[in-house]
Amino acid sequence: MKIVPAGIEEQINRVDRQRSLYIGLSTGAVALWSAFRLIWALYIGMTFGWFLGSMVFQLVLWGVIGAVSGVAAVGFLTRYAKGS
Repeated sequence: MKIVPAGIEEQINRVDRQRSLYIGLSTGAVALWSAFRLIWALYIGMTFGWFLGSMVFQLVLWGVIGAVSGVAAVGFLTRYAKGS
């Protein structure tokens, strides 16, 4: 099953193998950080009450950032694992 679209995968394959490791690890860290931010926002929202406008914006923002960085991390780390 492929997570990364074919057009983006072609662009990722142009990147040097070592650099793809660095980018993959960095985007993986961003994905983990955004997951932490989502959990933290849900905790704060349930503890202190839901401020609908600001909470929705934060949840959508960090959800999109996490999803994009997760896909990028999978793509670049797969590129590194394939080699050459």
